[in-house]
Amino acid sequence: MKPNIFFSKLPMPVCAITSKVGQEVNSMTVAWSMPVSANPPLFAFAIKKIRHTWKFLESSKQFTVTFFDQENVQKAHGIGRISGREGNKLQALNVSLKQSDEIESPYIEDGYFAMECKVKSIYTEGDHELVVGKVLKVHEINNNKPLLYLSNDEYGVIDENIKKIDTKSLVNFIRNKISEGENNG
Repeated sequence: MKPNIFFSKLPMPVCAITSKVGQEVNSMTVAWSMPVSANPPLFAFAIKKIRHTWKFLESSKQFTVTFFDQENVQKAHGIGRISGREGNKLQALNVSLKQSDEIESPYIEDGYFAMECKVKSIYTEGDHELVVGKVLKVHEINNNKPLLYLSNDEYGVIDENIKKIDTKSLVNFIRNKISEGENNG
């Protein structure tokens, strides 16, 4: 298999992981993220140990997650492509930070949704660490459409042309077909 082919075909929501140690705040974008449990509410993302944000996570054991919208694609891309080692990229990008309610790390207001999390566990898998955080609080910032990372520095959003499926009717149709097959066979 060609390296990276498996994830280069998957559209993924773009979010920023933000953490604070002392007075210093750092953030990075990730596309490899997902909810892993509803009860308790858990969220996970992948990060390499070489990332500047890793040392913040190791030290503070907390982070926020902000999901970006199309209006903030430049901020999302800049946060992901410029390392905090180079200087204050959040200030240079005019990123709006808001103090969290449950943790020290602020969240980015330049998105549509944010979460406050405490690190619950970390797993080493391949060339990344999988960080699992317990979600302590959520912030609904606006109703904009989620920004998706497509690959090769390409982004997109889901538009109104997506066909919505009546899932209840679909499930009933399948169950009826199963029943018909059992009754005929």
